Amino acid sequence: MNLRRPGVAWCVLLPLAALLSACGIATDDAPRDIPAARQVELGVDTDRPVGAATGTARIFLLTPQASGKAQSLVPAARDVDETPNAVLVALLAGPNTVELAAQLRTAIPAGTEVLSSTLRGGILRVDVSSDLLQLSGEVLVGAIAQIVFTVAEIDGVRSVKILVDGEDQQWPVGNGELQEAPLTVYDYPGLLASAQPDYPAIPTPG
Repeated sequence: MNLRRPGVAWCVLLPLAALLSACGIATDDAPRDIPAARQVELGVDTDRPVGAATGTARIFLLTPQASGKAQSLVPAARDVDETPNAVLVALLAGPNTVELAAQLRTAIPAGTEVLSSTLRGGILRVDVSSDLLQLSGEVLVGAIAQIVFTVAEIDGVRSVKILVDGEDQQWPVGNGELQEAPLTVYDYPGLLASAQPDYPAIPTPG
């Protein structure tokens, strides 16, 4: 004989229902749209710092300032297309949070914009906003060198002509002399930081 025991069944189902509700998992009777603000692209790591140094493209930043030490450049990776406009925009965005923590810096003024970039016959003509004209001396040398070294990484670029609002300009090379001709990395000798460690001092004979 089959005896029904409803009291036992309710004793089992009620704690189970309470457990499910405590999990906080809501169910829907029908599909619903996710608000745009809560949508995340698949495969994107939202915990990665903005501007994290990844990718094969490179920009050039300035090493930390040190008393009595000349400024120099170091490369930094960027996850952008290796085209003149893309790398220049990345350069003008400046150091990311990790690079700032390492005291890397840029001499290019904030707000500087790329107006156009055209590659013809190995010469890249880069037109930028007038913010660069605020600079002078060693700071201007560093800013121009950052642009020159960054675009020199791009296939097909042999030299760069930097214009401001469409107008030709004279820019200082490594020794401070003004030059109107297209610029190359060879105009800034010794500005690239060496990857070799410093040699230890030679001991003084006893």
